[in-house]
Amino acid sequence: MHMRTTRPIMRTVQSGASLHDATVVLDDRVILRAVNVVVGPGLTLVRGPNGSGKTTLLRALAGLVPLARGDRRLAGDVLYIGHRPMLLRGLSARENLEFFARFRGGDTRAIDGALRAWGVGEDMDRPVERLSAGERRRASLARVEAERVQVLLLDEPFADLDEAGAVRLRQTIARARDDGRSVVVATHAHPELDDLAKAWIALDDGDATAA
Repeated sequence: MHMRTTRPIMRTVQSGASLHDATVVLDDRVILRAVNVVVGPGLTLVRGPNGSGKTTLLRALAGLVPLARGDRRLAGDVLYIGHRPMLLRGLSARENLEFFARFRGGDTRAIDGALRAWGVGEDMDRPVERLSAGERRRASLARVEAERVQVLLLDEPFADLDEAGAVRLRQTIARARDDGRSVVVATHAHPELDDLAKAWIALDDGDATAA
């Protein structure tokens, strides 16, 4: 099976990510089929039922899954936050964010402020396995503010958030959008972001339709 790698961004996408005739096959099953998606500055919502390929689409945009066919093109640094908090056990929330920032070669000075803003300030030095599911989600989402990347890919970010956390998430996404960052959010049951979005991608059994 022939696989393509990420290419330099095409001229029509100045900041963001795109897939062109992209097909993803996992365990001999076609998850995405000849998908054409271009996302740029602003908020793009990805909608579809469970199992429609939302997570795979975001992971494909992030370069985390191989393409069986087609091309992936990126402009700018990318931060992907999955539907499960991507935190390393045995490390505190602060140590996790420091690890990711240093891995990216970024600045660690914004980490404490980001964790406090997300309500994890008092527990930032506790091992993440001792935090609640909501606290782990908040710590994971604090990376959006701690790491100033151009492209944000958020998979079901409202999971495990209480009402205050959902309000904070909406505010964070709105600021990222207003700053000219490209934000892609996959969700199937949360209308809180509809009025902020400039574009939608509907997924159905591996086929994508842009609106």
